Amino acid sequence: MLHLKKSALHKRLSYRQAKFTVIVALLLGLIFSGIQIAIDISHSRESMNNKVQQVIHLVEESAVQAAYNIDKDLAERVVKGLINHGYIYYAQIRLDDNTNLASSHNNTTNSTLIADLLKEEHRSYSVPLVTIFEESPVGTLIVKTDPEALSTVIIDRAMVILATGFLRNVLLAICLFFVFHVLISRPLTRLSDNLILLKNNHNATGQIPPLKGHADDELGFLVSNFNELWSSRNSAEQALRSSEQFNRDVMNSISDMLIIFETDFKIFDANHRVFQTLGYDKKDLVGMSFEDLCNVSHDPLLLSSLIHNDETQQDIPIESELRSQSGKSIPVEIKTRRIELAEKTYLLALARDISLRKAQEARIHHLAYFDALTDLPNRSLFLDRLQQTQTKSVRNDMHSALLFLDLDRFKNINDSLGHDVGDQLLIVIAARLKEIMGEKNTVARLGGDEFVVILPELATQQEPAALNAQRITTQVLETLAKPIHIDQHILHITASVGIRLFPDDDNDIKNIVKQADTALYRAKFNGKNTYHFYRPSMQLLADQHLSMERSLHAALEHNEFYLHYQPQVDQHHKIVGTEALIRWQHPEQGIVPPDQFIPLAEETGLIISIGCWVLEEACGQLAEWNKAGICPENFRMAVNISAKQFDHPNFLTVLSDIIAKTDVDPNQLELELTESLLVKNMEATIARMSAIKNMGIALSIDDFGTGYSSLKYLKQMPINQLKIDKSFVMDLLIDSNDRAITETIIAMASHLKLDIIAEGVEDAAIMDMLIQLGCQHFQGYYFSRPVSPDNCAQLLQVQRLPLGSLHSLDT
Repeated sequence: MLHLKKSALHKRLSYRQAKFTVIVALLLGLIFSGIQIAIDISHSRESMNNKVQQVIHLVEESAVQAAYNIDKDLAERVVKGLINHGYIYYAQIRLDDNTNLASSHNNTTNSTLIADLLKEEHRSYSVPLVTIFEESPVGTLIVKTDPEALSTVIIDRAMVILATGFLRNVLLAICLFFVFHVLISRPLTRLSDNLILLKNNHNATGQIPPLKGHADDELGFLVSNFNELWSSRNSAEQALRSSEQFNRDVMNSISDMLIIFETDFKIFDANHRVFQTLGYDKKDLVGMSFEDLCNVSHDPLLLSSLIHNDETQQDIPIESELRSQSGKSIPVEIKTRRIELAEKTYLLALARDISLRKAQEARIHHLAYFDALTDLPNRSLFLDRLQQTQTKSVRNDMHSALLFLDLDRFKNINDSLGHDVGDQLLIVIAARLKEIMGEKNTVARLGGDEFVVILPELATQQEPAALNAQRITTQVLETLAKPIHIDQHILHITASVGIRLFPDDDNDIKNIVKQADTALYRAKFNGKNTYHFYRPSMQLLADQHLSMERSLHAALEHNEFYLHYQPQVDQHHKIVGTEALIRWQHPEQGIVPPDQFIPLAEETGLIISIGCWVLEEACGQLAEWNKAGICPENFRMAVNISAKQFDHPNFLTVLSDIIAKTDVDPNQLELELTESLLVKNMEATIARMSAIKNMGIALSIDDFGTGYSSLKYLKQMPINQLKIDKSFVMDLLIDSNDRAITETIIAMASHLKLDIIAEGVEDAAIMDMLIQLGCQHFQGYYFSRPVSPDNCAQLLQVQRLPLGSLHSLDT
């Protein structure tokens, strides 16, 4: 009888597995119970907060009544009612002067661990008590919660959760122990006994009997696999063939080309991807030299690089090309490794087709140096080619030219017809430029509607080079001016061109481009659809323009602006108003005339802040004169308002704030607007004018007759006065056309029941003629030049102009 040696129960694998499973079950139970307790605490906090807010909402009306009536008894009842709720330990009603109307509190419960955790949740609610009769609060209701009152409820729930969780986990542990014993421990014991019997019997043909109930699980598979170890050589050979087929399937499943060749580069084997990609049959490829498959002429060092990577065991990819059976070259990335098969050395090459990557790289390179819309070279490639042309021109002693083109009125087309039409227009322009210039000259797009053309080596002398550049530029302008058909639109577009010849004393590439741009803007200034050669004096003007722009930015900060005032009189020579005129005292250039810096301020947008300063300064001066009592009856201060300032969204707010700040009477203020406002959105303009008129401020159209005026809208505008431009007044006595225009403006103003004022009145004869034509008010040097605030105050005291003493007042 055989005696089976068995291990102790506590050392068996099944027992240890069951034990650890039970421990894990208990630990997980404790963790989940803790999570449930934490969630319960969170819900309890939210519940407490909601209940407190509900209670506050219920008593808020009573608290407002108590605070409003200063009813101490009612306040005491409110706060005592609040602290009756378990979560509230303190309540107070405080009046708006911070005096305590009523307060009450409860003693807090004994501190517990959970209460300590909830101390950070201690909350205080401060509710402003607002009545329907007053906007400001009449008091404040203060409520403080006691999180320790919540701890008792949480502890009770936690004990129930822990107790039920522990009981559940104990039962789970017992069940798991039983399951492991039945499913694992007992079958393993039987299996162990059968193995010992098989070993002691030394029966080569015997097998382990199947375990009852475990035919399809892991134990059944273990028995089955063990029995296979006793099978014949036939099974072993079959397994070897299966292994070989598996390796073949793995090779063929690789998405890259896998080529195995010998050390003499004879191809030994390859996967299906090689045959699919290169188009070879296996019988043709096997035995072929890898050197014939590779494009060695493209990379003569390829084979030596493959051997080097293999010897150093580096996975550095080598880019090359493989030739397909059709002769097509396929870009690939190759990695090699040395392998041993049947005691023979082979090289394994993994080749990845990178055709798509190469195409993407080419696309990225193209996008980096070419414009996406027109496919012309972009700024980066243009600057590189300009540098090459400049270097070559210097070396060959030749003169080249740079054309800087900008389309005229392109923004109008873009805004009116849309960006799609604008983009198609740019594509057509680019195609025309490329057709004119051919392959020799570089045409590039810098952005927007700006194009540049490089004309290399036009002539050895500057004058012939300039003539050649002029001839080509004329051809460009004529070609671009031809009608362009886009969809249903027929577009007529012109261009302005700046021409910069190079090389010369200044061969910096950036300066050449900058100077060509400067010439371009001179061409635009000269009427567009033309060209202009760069001259150094033009850059000097551009630099001066930039310098003035910088100075203009600092002028407000440094208080360099000041105002002069020019009186306005009626037909009786009495002063009825004055116009505020800005002056600029530049620290280096002295007095800068307004016609030099006002257009620049308009262009840069600084006119907004400058206009606000002028408006506030003029209103402040008006308030000062009113305080001194020197302003005559119905006196008005006229202030010029630019179109940009008038259209600014905050203009009405700023205007109202300035009037409030300076405390001036709006009826003494008059805003002079330019006629350019009349060509914009008339509905919005009239609405804004009406808002200004409703404030009591008068409106005047300045320089009337010099711009475009819509008489249709003029009658709808809430204006008070028209101002005849001085260009019609100065030659009134000698020019019948000026006299006819002036008479028409006066008659029109009379029919529209508008006041009329003429500026630029230089002598008494002109004033007399204007009076005969029906003009009511006047302004000009005949009465007074623009003067300082102090001198204007003296004129206001005199009240009548002109007087002989006025000529002694120096501006």
